[in-house]
Amino acid sequence: MLLMTSCSSEEGQSAQTQATPVEASVPQESAASQMHATHVVANQATITSLPAMAEGGLPKELVCMVNNAYMGKDQFLVEFEGKQYYGCCEMCVKTIQNQKQVRVALDPFTGKEVDKAAAFIALKPGSNSDVLYFESEENYRKFIN
Repeated sequence: MLLMTSCSSEEGQSAQTQATPVEASVPQESAASQMHATHVVANQATITSLPAMAEGGLPKELVCMVNNAYMGKDQFLVEFEGKQYYGCCEMCVKTIQNQKQVRVALDPFTGKEVDKAAAFIALKPGSNSDVLYFESEENYRKFIN
């Protein structure tokens, strides 16, 4: 049995969690993203307008780097090894601190590993909240053209 928890996007910085037992046989690496599926879907309804792409990409503080989702409001700051990451809840904070694989992503244009704290972040084409991480704005521009 796996105990799944989800964050409440309405509680802001003092996020509450609800626990729901479910039967599952999920690999450990994908458990974090599945645990937050309900939270991300619920948050999409609260996003009233998407940001214009600013120089430097989406504001990092508005992105949950565990869910790889634009959340539309400030996230918890997680300072780790001199870098700044962001998560939507206490569980994401712990995940960022303990799991290297959530602190990095593959640049979809080059396939190179990039640190999310240093990446150019953009909305995934056709999505309202999913984000992609690029090594540079130039890679992003090439990817969308």
